[in-house]
Amino acid sequence: MNRRFALAIAVVALLAVSAGCLTYVNDGGEVANETLDAEPPHSYDFDTERDAAINLSTGTRYTAVYNVSGVDEIRFYRQTPYMGDQPFEFEALRYQYPDGEVINGSEFRAQGGEVERTPDETWVRFGEEMAGGRVAISATGSPRRFTTLTYVEGSYAVTLPPGFSTDVPIVGHVSPRDHEIETVDDRDRITWDSVTSGSVVVQSYRETDLLVFGVILVIAAIAAVVGTAYFRRQLEELRERRRQMGLGVYDDDDE
Repeated sequence: MNRRFALAIAVVALLAVSAGCLTYVNDGGEVANETLDAEPPHSYDFDTERDAAINLSTGTRYTAVYNVSGVDEIRFYRQTPYMGDQPFEFEALRYQYPDGEVINGSEFRAQGGEVERTPDETWVRFGEEMAGGRVAISATGSPRRFTTLTYVEGSYAVTLPPGFSTDVPIVGHVSPRDHEIETVDDRDRITWDSVTSGSVVVQSYRETDLLVFGVILVIAAIAAVVGTAYFRRQLEELRERRRQMGLGVYDDDDE
């Protein structure tokens, strides 16, 4: 029995190690050049004065530009409640040198940069000649519930798509709270002077969504009134049947 138990333990351990190795093989290694060279959903705003400038769209993808001055590498990852840290997937990498020259992902590698994915994160490492520039990426995200970790420290800006807002509580939410909102080209832009850790969360809504939300509330209120009236009618009919059967009706019934 002891030998069988030991054999079972050994098999389980072997499977666990194999699973870990397979995970590393599947999730690790360099990101394909085709992914890094893909076209972004819209042009990157390299002229931003923010350390992190995020541009949301009504589609499924957003863009982000990060100031990497004095940074040798960036660890891109996402946090999950049960699986721990997972690699953050992105595409359309571009790097802008201080003189304004912009290169794509494969050129980034050719000039000394690295993009490597592990089971826990995606690393972007900058070459020796890449000082004082900016890096841009595109990733999947929704303006209705957008969350990003603080990959670089400093000032942040999140620009909402046209027609979106965060003004109404419950349906609109912004974190951290020490932010300001300005309108740029008919779009709301949320800014923070300093974000050093944690995450940035923006929950926005299209202004037409409020009409839908209001209709839902009205329907729910009508349903509640009708349901209450129906319940009271059924209760009265039950009381009447009890009277007819001679069972009597007591004060407790009214309660």
